[in-house]
Amino acid sequence: MDENTRYTYKPLRDDQIRLIRFLADESTTAIDLSIFSINQSLPAYQSLSYSWMTDGLASDHALMIGDRKLPILGSVYSFTQALRSKGILLDGTWWWIDSICIDQRNLEERNQQVRLMQEIYRRARRAIVWLGEKSHDSNEAIKFIRLLNKVNLQGHSDAGIRPILEQYRNHYAYWTALKSFFLRKWWTRIWTIQEFVIPERVSMWCGTQSISRTVICRALWTADKCPWSGFKETLGFSYGFNRRRLWMLYKISKKSNKDITMSLPALAAYFSQCDATDDRDRLYGLRALSTDGFLLEVSYARSVEEVYLHYTQAFIDHHKSLDIICFASVYSSSFSNGYSSMSWVPDWRLEMHSLVTPLMASQGSRTHIGNMRPPLSLEYSGVPAVYSASRDREAEYSFHERTLTTKGTLIDTIDGLAGSRKFPFIQSSHQNNLRSSTENSVGFSRPIEVLRRICKTLVLDRKNRYLQYAMPDEDFFYDFIRLCSLRMEDSPDLIAQEFQEWFDWTRPLLICGHTFESIVRDTLNNDPEFISMAGPPPNQAEFIHDSFFGRLVDTIGRMSSRLMVSCDGHVGLVPQRAMKGDFLCVLFGCSVPVVLRRFDDTDSFVVIGECFVDGYMEGAGAEPGLASERTFLLT
Repeated sequence: MDENTRYTYKPLRDDQIRLIRFLADESTTAIDLSIFSINQSLPAYQSLSYSWMTDGLASDHALMIGDRKLPILGSVYSFTQALRSKGILLDGTWWWIDSICIDQRNLEERNQQVRLMQEIYRRARRAIVWLGEKSHDSNEAIKFIRLLNKVNLQGHSDAGIRPILEQYRNHYAYWTALKSFFLRKWWTRIWTIQEFVIPERVSMWCGTQSISRTVICRALWTADKCPWSGFKETLGFSYGFNRRRLWMLYKISKKSNKDITMSLPALAAYFSQCDATDDRDRLYGLRALSTDGFLLEVSYARSVEEVYLHYTQAFIDHHKSLDIICFASVYSSSFSNGYSSMSWVPDWRLEMHSLVTPLMASQGSRTHIGNMRPPLSLEYSGVPAVYSASRDREAEYSFHERTLTTKGTLIDTIDGLAGSRKFPFIQSSHQNNLRSSTENSVGFSRPIEVLRRICKTLVLDRKNRYLQYAMPDEDFFYDFIRLCSLRMEDSPDLIAQEFQEWFDWTRPLLICGHTFESIVRDTLNNDPEFISMAGPPPNQAEFIHDSFFGRLVDTIGRMSSRLMVSCDGHVGLVPQRAMKGDFLCVLFGCSVPVVLRRFDDTDSFVVIGECFVDGYMEGAGAEPGLASERTFLLT
């Protein structure tokens, strides 16, 4: 476009926004682009949510403002076509459309308008989501969504709804259309999450069809009860269902007195599979939804690395907590060609499907990070279980450029590691694990006690994936021993593949001079409680989150953790990329122990991630007088 005819924006004050309305529809569409103060009464307006990158290309279409042209995206142009076909293009409605109402060439204005996003979407009379033009099966998808919504409204229980849904089992065209609907580009974009959640009313448009946010969310709840459909395993289901979960939590937080934390780290992890053209937006795009968004300074003048670094520093400064560095378990740094650069700063550019509770540091009993657990789990009684590896000690730290210096204690060193699907078995070699002894620093005790420690470790000593309650010791231990006995009897038909694989990866691991397999055998052969163990196998349905097996699938499967034994015989779970010789440490101000690795024979360390070490989750590593304090330089 000729720059001489291009529209030049008038500057905005910090409290101002622009709104547009369509004035004429002739050879080109003319608009009124007016400035309003957010602190004063605004005209009733609707916000538009759409994907900027529908086909990866900018549009040649333009709007007229006086005698000047303003180029618009292809997705915005197709939306104006939809308005025209509905006969409402020129009905006088005011609109807020970000690519038009924000001067995209003005970095300072972009910074300021991002800070106003929550207010802009909150005050909109309605948000229109433009999913794009009609496709060959989009009408079928919307028809099916309405059917699933109707089933939801009938009020069936989980058990009662499944027979009703059986009638749709073989409706392959419906399920295929539904998958395509939720894989439209709009669902994949990080910015559209806030646009789905914050507005009071949302209408989803696809071609000439429209459907409400509420109907969409009810349909997703119903689809969640159809494991045979193949829909739940798709990214499209995750895109939709995660938004539904967040919308429900957001509504509760605004309409009740419940103290619901939606921290920026929890949101960034939960939506890390979404796309962002600009990786700074992986945080900026969620800022308006978060309860700690004030910690994130919006500046498009900063690089991606600087944005992530400054936010991590601000989090540590505000909370006096190092829990945020635990995200290195999942979002390991790729800020340089090596693993040494800012290893303690989560790299949110790594797209992956995340768990509701991706880390122990995401425990619901500590609100500075928290997790995206379902609203029903917010209702619980009793005293919650809390990881408190450093007791109540605040972080003692200092920043220097890209490094973090902090204090803590060294627990032990990793000696042996069970195998996994991606990493080989590493045998223990320290003398405490090579010889059979009852005099090492941990003490072997009875074989059954070692197995109790391993069982507790495998489930992170928690009953469910939301980490609210301590594990039910006897119930979980019985299931663990029963599964071990079935594997020792070579009864593969009675054991789920996940447990078989884990057992076989762990068989030869030496713990205080005994292999894991021999410890199991000694217990089954000599402990009166388990001799001639019989009965049906435990429930091995992975969707039952408060069972031993469900927890094992979470920790070993979804969280990709590995069982380890330390030089002194401690057992624990560590990130899959942990190595023999890595250090197990408690850092003051961190709720859980961490794995550190010395960097190139220097005095500095890189963060590998959080870990569970039996006996050190409640403050033993920070006990005054019992643990020797030292300084760690994290690079």
